[in-house]
Amino acid sequence: MLFSTVFLRTLPHRTTQRVVCVERLAKGILFFFWFMTKVAGEYIVDDKKNNMNIKDRKKRITVVDDHPVVLEGLEQLINREDDLVVCATAGNAKDALEAVRKKQVDLVIVDMLLRGTTGIQITIELKSRWPNLYVLILSMSDDQYHVKGAFQAGARGYLTKDEVSEKIIIAIRRVLEGEIYVGKRIARQFSRKTIASWILDVDTKETMDNV
Repeated sequence: MLFSTVFLRTLPHRTTQRVVCVERLAKGILFFFWFMTKVAGEYIVDDKKNNMNIKDRKKRITVVDDHPVVLEGLEQLINREDDLVVCATAGNAKDALEAVRKKQVDLVIVDMLLRGTTGIQITIELKSRWPNLYVLILSMSDDQYHVKGAFQAGARGYLTKDEVSEKIIIAIRRVLEGEIYVGKRIARQFSRKTIASWILDVDTKETMDNV
């Protein structure tokens, strides 16, 4: 700073003014980039269609599974995405309900078989309290009892665990878009018509993954 002051005093008046302007411009640019890094997470966008401001943020997900390794793996996989974030994990129904109550959750991923309960029962409890909440079931099972029970309870997606690494992000996004998603194993066993007959909300769009 002292050097800059001495240097400026040695320059003609007009040159000094130009240097000062350049310095101010540089400081303004640096401030702009610093500010942008501070607001990179959430920001307000203008929704011209509805003529209102809406908050564009990452979709918040809670994962429910009683195996810590599974929880950690899913959390790492989902958090790699720019538009998704795991805001909470839970190992039982009580913690799952508490997380959804506190965390402004958009979607809950629920393991079908948990200690003392099932993904079907947790889905029923979640949907009874938060009807607009999306639920995606993960399961080792592809039998009709579990698949039918999950959709009748209000789940909007069902993915077998052998497909998780390849399809979980696709499944999450499809369900968040209001579609019905099933993985390849389920699609091979049950027709669109059959699954549609199990779904409570008949107006929900239906998407099958047959790839």
